[in-house]
Amino acid sequence: MASNDVQSQISALRDEIAQLQKDLGERGAEAYETVRERAGSAMEAARPAVRSATKYVRNEGAAVAQTAREHPAALSTLLLGAGLAGIVLGYLLGSLESEPPRRQRWF
Repeated sequence: MASNDVQSQISALRDEIAQLQKDLGERGAEAYETVRERAGSAMEAARPAVRSATKYVRNEGAAVAQTAREHPAALSTLLLGAGLAGIVLGYLLGSLESEPPRRQRWF
């Protein structure tokens, strides 16, 4: 009798586990569809903004290129100044990270 009771409990637990797996699978599929729909609508909403930003960046890039063609000396001066500023900033940051020299006493 005890063996029959244990067998029936194990069978009931297996049925419950199977039902839980089925429910979990259905909820996962529903959640996936919901996320997929939201992502699709977000992409559709963002598409005009991305197109506008792309057009703006192209126009600004063209304006910068035109200015660089018209004023090559100004561009080279600007690039040289930015390079020198980067070197000075790198040197200063590098010197801050090094340890100060230790004083040695010989007496």
